[in-house]
Order: sequence, then C-alpha cells, then structure tokens
Amino acid sequence: MKRSFLAVIGLFALAAPALCAERISFQLGEFERSLSISELAGFAAGDPPAPELREALRLLKPSEQKALRGALNQSAPVNAVMASNYLGTALGQRTIQQLAKLVNQPSKVAENALTSALILGASTSGSLRIIPVLEAYPLPNLPIKVGALTSLLRTLRQDYNLQNKLFERLSGLAGSAASGPDLNLAAVKGSIGFQQLPFTFVGRVAKSIKSALYLPTTATADSKAPLVVLVPGLNTDMNALLYVGQTLASHGYAVAALNLPFTSADTVTAAIDGTGAIPPANAWYRQPTTVSELIDQVERRWGTRVDTKSVGVLGQSLGGYTVIALAGASLDWPHLVQGCRQLDDPNTVVLNPAIVWQCTAPNRVVERTSFRDSRVKAAVAVNPVTNPIFSSGSMAQVEVPMLVIAGMNDVFAPPVSQQLSPYTAIRQPGSVLAVQSNGTHLSFLDATSSLPSVITGPDQPLARTELRGMAKLFFDRHLLGRTDTPSLAPTGNGGFRAGSDPLPLLLRSSLMMSQLEQVEPGLKEVP
Repeated sequence: MKRSFLAVIGLFALAAPALCAERISFQLGEFERSLSISELAGFAAGDPPAPELREALRLLKPSEQKALRGALNQSAPVNAVMASNYLGTALGQRTIQQLAKLVNQPSKVAENALTSALILGASTSGSLRIIPVLEAYPLPNLPIKVGALTSLLRTLRQDYNLQNKLFERLSGLAGSAASGPDLNLAAVKGSIGFQQLPFTFVGRVAKSIKSALYLPTTATADSKAPLVVLVPGLNTDMNALLYVGQTLASHGYAVAALNLPFTSADTVTAAIDGTGAIPPANAWYRQPTTVSELIDQVERRWGTRVDTKSVGVLGQSLGGYTVIALAGASLDWPHLVQGCRQLDDPNTVVLNPAIVWQCTAPNRVVERTSFRDSRVKAAVAVNPVTNPIFSSGSMAQVEVPMLVIAGMNDVFAPPVSQQLSPYTAIRQPGSVLAVQSNGTHLSFLDATSSLPSVITGPDQPLARTELRGMAKLFFDRHLLGRTDTPSLAPTGNGGFRAGSDPLPLLLRSSLMMSQLEQVEPGLKEVP
C-alpha cells in the first residue's frame, strides 16, 4: 500500500511542472466563474481585489472574506517529508477525503491530486500554505464546489472567533472575574521523598504494559498514600505527564502511570513505519479497562502502603476521554454513528481531528458502554477528546468532581466541540472548567520543546506550572477532602482569573449551553 501511495505521488510530481493550476473555477448553478490564483495571492497579501476577484468576493459575507484572507495567510510548520508521512497514515487519508469534497472532480482523482499538491506545496515553501498548494495542483484549472467551500469558511470563521474573541467573551459572562488561587504556590515541590518503581504487567488487551509508580517515603500501613493515575494521550507516553506526578509525589501522593497499548508513541510510530501492527479500529475505547487493571496491579503489589479505594485520575487528550469514562460517562455509540455521518456529507468539510479520529470505523460499535470504576473519586481531563463518543446525556452521568481543561488554540481537540459544549452537561458538584487563553493541545506536555511554537504554544514551563497547581489543589480538595484548600472556582455563575500572561486562565464552576451560544453565535451553524 505504501509503494502504491508513493507511486501516485511520483506520477503527479513528474506532471506538475507542465500542469500546474493557474485558475480556480466555481460552479454556480448553470453558470461557471473562475479567477486567477495569482489574483488570490495578491488578495492574501493585502492588495485590493482585482475586478474578477471582487465580483466573486461579493458572494461571501464580510466575516467570510476575513476568514478567507486569514486562511490564505496561515502557515503551518510542515515540510514535504512531514506532509508525506502524515498523509500516509489512516488519519491523514481521512483528512484528504474531507478536503477532496472541495474539488468538483471524481473523489479518487481529487484525493490523489490534493495529496500531490500538499506535498509539493510544502516542498516549494518549506512550510504548508494554501497558495503554494493551489499552485501545485497538477491540473491547469481547479474546479471548486461552492457548497463545500461555504462549509469550510463557516468553520474557519468560527476558528477565527475562537482565537480572537471567545476567551474574553467567556470572561465577560460573570462581569469582572475575581482573582483566583495562586497556582504557582500550589505547584511548589514538596519536601517528601519518593521512589520511582518501574514495572510491567499483562493486561487483557496486551501482553506487556509498561508502567511505573512513584511511592512516597511517608507511605506506610498505618498511613497509606492516596493514589493518582496519569493517563497519556495519543502518540505520547507516560513521560509527558510525569512532571505532574513528581510534584504530587513530593506532597505524599502515590502516582502510577503507564504507556497505553494501541495509542502510545511507540505503537503509533511503528505502525507508520511499517514495523508494527496497525491498531484495530476503535481499539481506543478499551483504554479505561487498562487503567482499571493498573489500579489492580498497584493494589496487588503495594496495597499495604497505597490507598486504591479512593483514586484520582488525570488524563490528556485521548487520556482525557479515558478518565471521563472512568468517572461515569457512558459511551454513546448511536451518538457516535450519528455524529460521524457528517463525514459522508458531500457539502460538509470536517477537519476536526478529534472527530475524524473517532470516526475511523463508526459502524463497528460494541455492546459495552460503561467503564465506570467506583474507586475513582476525582478526575482531571486535560484537552480531552469527548465528542461524539459522549453525548450530553452520557456527560450528565459523571459521578465525581471533574476538572476539564481547554486550550483556546487547540486544533487537535477544538475547545467548543470537545470541552466547552460537553462541560455544559456535567452536573456533579465541585466540577470546574478551566479555559486557557493561547493554550494548544500540547501546551501541558513535557518533552515537546523541539516542536514548533505554533504547535506547543507559548511558555510551556508556565503551562506546566499551571497544571501542577490546578491538579494539586483539585486532588487535595476532592480526593483528600481538605475543605481548607482554596477552591479553583467560585460556586454559581462567577469566574476566577488565574495564571499569568501569556497563558491566563478562566476558572468557572458553571457553564450553560445558552451561555455558550450567547458568546459564540456561530455555534449552531457548525457541526
């Protein structure tokens, strides 16, 4: 399969010098209009639109024109090799299938041509920008479907509003937000020593699961250490969150972590390189079972010194999905199937990676829906993937206090669909929504500093300090029952401001769907 994929790219690459797109055409009923790609490039650069382009722009609302110019100027730090590697994955191919909806050609022709154009465009400029990709399309004319383009522009407009307006609009819901807890102080390393104890165990879905435990020296049979489990996200491993574990362990918590089978960095890399098996479709849904098995292992090995009857869990991204399921939210397979239908709508372009990922095999549902572990008493979900596997009805089933953390610049698990909307359904007292301005999907992860700042976000050390502080305060209050611990958010409809620039935080206990629709009017327009 990899050879045939590369062969297609090679054929289009050979054809590219002779056949490069010069114009874009739009079918409008019985009429067709076209415009020059060079004129579009001038528009992106800020030039007044030429007459031909000006006529076409009249079809768009001012907000859509602004979104279009913004999209044309976006630059992703992706070179040709990175583009080729990503487009060779199942997720990359699903993305290409969505982009191909924009092109008024047979789907396979459009998919192959777009794949070639993306790789050649990245090669030309050293990064991924729309104009070079359009110019690299291996046909002189690029025919665009207006319906699909309108769908994409709606999404881009909402993304523009998210990055520029939503944080302040949310802050304005409660008027002038009060000053919140000192997260820097809460994140200070404690004085308790601890051991790092690596181990592996055999699970129901994998023969060898790599794990580790931080065991504080204060843990004894008479004074058992409370247990917190760290759950990494897709294409990461336990190391990404261990800095949180070290802080908690220095304050007397026992902290367990693991590399998840099917979704860890080693597994994903091996699948891409062809040296390992491709994970089975929907394998991710079973991750809560593996975490419950890890708790069993800690009980079996260190149960005389660790309290496994009252457990806190903290997960990021797909690990966030995992801890929400452990906290009581049932998997809603019919909701998943319904939500995935938009991927088959020819006039709807879905580029939300969280949805594309969950919809790899939407019809291969399973009977099991509940992964609730009654030992879990508090949960922290960082940039979680939630929708459409959880519906509002299943999110309302969360049985423990939940801290949900969202980053306004998260493109992998976009905040409105994956955190803010789902949070409106949570009714469990003590729950908190933390919204981080300028935060990305990787803001809180360690060992990612080699990646471009557009992906990791600004000031990762500050982000890690904020997460350590929030996690400690939340677990102190809701796992240990320390009522004298400062609350992360006021009760009722108020909000706290915490953290500092460039990553200020808004902390709220309550968010209703009507409030979210008030601050993001386009919410109903975009799936």
